[in-house]
Amino acid sequence: MKIGILTHPLKSNYGGILQCYALNFYLEKKGHETIVLNRKTNKELFIKRWIRCILKFIYPAHYQKSNPIDTTINIRPFVRKHINQTDELDTNYKMKNVCCKYNLDTVIVGSDQVWRRDYAINFGYNYFLDFAPSQITKISYAASFGLSNWMYNQKETRVITKLLQEFKGISVREDDAILLLKNNTGIEAKHVLDPTLLLTSSDYSTITNERKINEKYIFVYWLGTKEDMNKVLNNKDNSDKRAVIVNLRDNIARISIEDWLSYIKYAEYIITDSFHGCAFSIIYNKQFKVYQNESGGNSRIYSLLKLLEIEQKLNDPKYIINYDIVNKNLDNLRIVSKEYLNNLLT
Repeated sequence: MKIGILTHPLKSNYGGILQCYALNFYLEKKGHETIVLNRKTNKELFIKRWIRCILKFIYPAHYQKSNPIDTTINIRPFVRKHINQTDELDTNYKMKNVCCKYNLDTVIVGSDQVWRRDYAINFGYNYFLDFAPSQITKISYAASFGLSNWMYNQKETRVITKLLQEFKGISVREDDAILLLKNNTGIEAKHVLDPTLLLTSSDYSTITNERKINEKYIFVYWLGTKEDMNKVLNNKDNSDKRAVIVNLRDNIARISIEDWLSYIKYAEYIITDSFHGCAFSIIYNKQFKVYQNESGGNSRIYSLLKLLEIEQKLNDPKYIINYDIVNKNLDNLRIVSKEYLNNLLT
């Protein structure tokens, strides 16, 4: 089966890239042919580009970037090597023709926060697969709204409801998303694992670099503000060991995907406010401390920890995880999630 996958652009977010990698890896292992629909921001009309060029010429200081660092330079090679993508789809016309161009049988939207309004609405209703013709099978896998509140207005909700009624299956990544869909569209959804958790640590071994630090260290992966991160790191419980820090707020070239995985794999423990920071800590059976990041929403983290019966971790960072129990729960959840996806693709 030829499957198109629509997710966030694969730029510099480690979790976003690895969830896409994992879904591709799993589907291809099952014998499917996959391609990621490389959706970009719509190309500006000629007149807008012309005006912008004139303004840049008249006011060069205003348009000059203060620090034009390419933060993705170390990440792009992984995406090129491991993820098959279409050409850039930067117009609605290209989106409407993509299924025919690649002869797709199915389109899957997900995972990650693909239904978060402040992102998704910039692309019209593409993330609700409005571009896919009726003969195409439409599926969401582990889609997320990101936040716990329904942010779409009444008109948008009516359009979204109609589009989702055409889906063969709808699955989401957290409990809140089930309630949001039920309460606002009347549509039932299935709670499944994020794609990263469909794979085991051994599945990631071929894309993980060797150990980079010989002594013990903690690995810090942070999405929130530097101020919040520094408060956490200045806590006496977190300041006694060498810290390797990756903060997505820093305007620097990010480490590679392979190094990011390596730092998690060999860390003594992890400090994070990220869903995927938690997910990969669990995959590698690491003790970790998770802190709440209000800007990114916490329901998806709580839902994951609750599924694995370790929700205490969100309120008590010192809580010690029993991985014998967690791994049994995770194995059972993998079976359920895989069966759900496989049944939709038959």
